[in-house]
Amino acid sequence: MTTLWLRRQYGQTLVMVAVAVFLMALMLMATTRMGEHARRQYYLQSVADNTAHSTAVLMARQLNLSAVLNRALIGNQVAMAQWVGLASWLAMIEQAVFNMSIVAGVVPVLNVVMRAIAKVMNTLQRTFDKTVKVLLGFHAGMIKAMSIAQVALEKAMTVDSLVSIKDVVEAHDEELDWEAFQGGGIAPFPTTWLMKTELHSTRNRNDSNFFKRLVMESRDPFTKGRRYMWGDIGVMGIRKEGGHELQTLANGSWNWNAVDSVATVLKVPSGLGLKWIPVTPIGWGARAAYRKYYGSTSGRHAYNEAFYQNGFVTRMGWAAMHSYNVLAPAFHYLTLRDNNNLGANAVVVSIMDKGSGQFANARAEVHFSRPLDIFPRSDNNGEKANLFNALWEARLVPLTTVDKVSIAVKQELRDG
Repeated sequence: MTTLWLRRQYGQTLVMVAVAVFLMALMLMATTRMGEHARRQYYLQSVADNTAHSTAVLMARQLNLSAVLNRALIGNQVAMAQWVGLASWLAMIEQAVFNMSIVAGVVPVLNVVMRAIAKVMNTLQRTFDKTVKVLLGFHAGMIKAMSIAQVALEKAMTVDSLVSIKDVVEAHDEELDWEAFQGGGIAPFPTTWLMKTELHSTRNRNDSNFFKRLVMESRDPFTKGRRYMWGDIGVMGIRKEGGHELQTLANGSWNWNAVDSVATVLKVPSGLGLKWIPVTPIGWGARAAYRKYYGSTSGRHAYNEAFYQNGFVTRMGWAAMHSYNVLAPAFHYLTLRDNNNLGANAVVVSIMDKGSGQFANARAEVHFSRPLDIFPRSDNNGEKANLFNALWEARLVPLTTVDKVSIAVKQELRDG
């Protein structure tokens, strides 16, 4: 009986072991498949992150380039003003030396020296005028070129962003599919990105006046005004006056004028106090980039008060103004639109693997950052986003709730 029972138990352990091995194999296969799934998901997420960040880098680069071009437009306008001002100032010095050579005519030895100096100054002035005309033409050409670049590069870099997304994805895996949307995951990229900036032209009066204000505020001390006193002995002295005015024409072109004068002045009673008045003219000069700006001499503050302070001497320079016939052409510039609420500053990239049915999403955005410890401001105030400082950066950020809902809806519609 015992022997018969033992014989019936033969093979039972083998069956149990076989079942256990089968179950372990299933568990191993499931674990392996889960690991492969996790690795693939991690890989897809890396592709999505890299693609989104690369796109945001190009977006930031586009804004930074626009800011550099805007700055360069301002810089070239200021440079034109500087050359016109230097020529005006040198013309004043040349006239002053010539006047002194006439006065020194009563002293034979001094007369010879002063006439020689006056001749050298005259040659220097004529040579400098020729040089300034060439330099003004160069800056006018640069302004035109940068204006064209503002328009062309904006469009070219937008197209380049789409090409970059395709290239980055294919560099990882050519079999992957992708989609790119603006922040919010609804509008295809670059629908609202194209509306991030606004193109302006100086042919528009308001646009021209806005940029003119920026240029006038960006001038150096020499271009803003040239006023100082020499040999002040209380009641007499020698006063130097000078400044610039900028004419904006209806066709969008700009024209710089500069005037300088120096005269002996005397302090005389005026009202309840004393006032300096010009007595003897010493020198004067004036230059125009394109033509004389009629109507610019009215008002006390014209040419940094040169007409108000050195009256008739400054008018002598104005009457003898020399023009270079070089016009700063009309130009385009870009400003920023405040449309971040439309997701214009962000891009959402979806990566899809048709083989496994897996997908990954990533969001990146551009933002303006001016750390005051690195780029301090005189007013210590934070700086709002703009297209006049190239301080735009790219960063990866989490998907927003709106992004997630939009992606889920699209996935449901795709699967359905």
